Amino acid sequence: MSRSRRWIGRWAILGCVACGDAERPRYVTEHLEVELYDGEVLCAGTLAIMDMQMERVAAFLGIDPPSQIPVFYGPSAVTEGCGGSWGGCARASGVFATSGSIFHELVHAVRQSQGDGGAVGTWLFEEGIAEMLSGYRWDPYSAWLHPSEIERGPEVLADFPRGEGKFIPGDYATAAHFVSWLRMVYGDGTLVAFLNDPRYLDGEAYDDAFVSHFGLSMEDADSAWRASAPEEYAWSESCDPSYALAWAGSVLEFTDTVDCEAPHTTGPRDGTYVTLRSHCFTLAQPGTVRVEFLANGGSLRLVPVDCVDTGEFAPESYDYKSLGGGDELELPFAACTWEVQVDSVASLTLDFTLRLTQL
Repeated sequence: MSRSRRWIGRWAILGCVACGDAERPRYVTEHLEVELYDGEVLCAGTLAIMDMQMERVAAFLGIDPPSQIPVFYGPSAVTEGCGGSWGGCARASGVFATSGSIFHELVHAVRQSQGDGGAVGTWLFEEGIAEMLSGYRWDPYSAWLHPSEIERGPEVLADFPRGEGKFIPGDYATAAHFVSWLRMVYGDGTLVAFLNDPRYLDGEAYDDAFVSHFGLSMEDADSAWRASAPEEYAWSESCDPSYALAWAGSVLEFTDTVDCEAPHTTGPRDGTYVTLRSHCFTLAQPGTVRVEFLANGGSLRLVPVDCVDTGEFAPESYDYKSLGGGDELELPFAACTWEVQVDSVASLTLDFTLRLTQL
């Protein structure tokens, strides 16, 4: 068996070139060892973002990211490793996930590195932080509920230790919503100090740790959350600052290639399409913009990010903008940050130029 090594920025990827039928493709990044099941294929950008998620979560927690965490990727891997109806799981043996659960389970992997590979804390906070921090790149996360109407609230869920199957599906949104409320009310520093408190990590005296850091009991926190929390918390980091696009006066021109081998291309999606993404631009003033998508095929989407619809402008100003290769349209734009997404067929590369002109 021979292997070729290619570098994606600072991530060394080992790609299996002449593997036998019995051996699954494997990729090694700085923090992960990814084994693909079910004929899954991952573009270089997907692998790079998975690595970035490890670093992002570790940075939030103020710890060093773990290295060489095994990841078993694909539906059958999840079935074998997690059992039941789980969408993914993180065990001492590694992470079992699909595209819909990978960011969540990588949060658990980082957290478990703080417990020498074993479960830490309690279900409420660990699932809450995993849901909240899973809102990343192509997979934004939103927790929407009416706190006053929840029967199984934080006070009940806080007593469930990790490693015991007492959570039901609806509890995940409650956990994410409550942890989001703690973050917004008390700040990252207080939340992280609690999550890293040995009394909480060991799971033996989480309630003492909670009172020490937040200044109220779980019962009082449950009541305050029900009384004051908004209905929705949304978490997402669609844009990569290193891919920010700049205007030259009233014109923005961006030329690149959609290529599964490139670190900015993710997928494949549905086994067919790959997407260049995370490149964003900001429009300071609303108005009409001429959009030219110069390409022999493919499709373009301009997606609003962090927009607040005040009702001042027409609803279509906030709509997604979609063009095919070779299209030129004049469209209304709200003053927002917009993500550029360009799709192509997985087996092909697509050269393109996007030209925006403020009219």
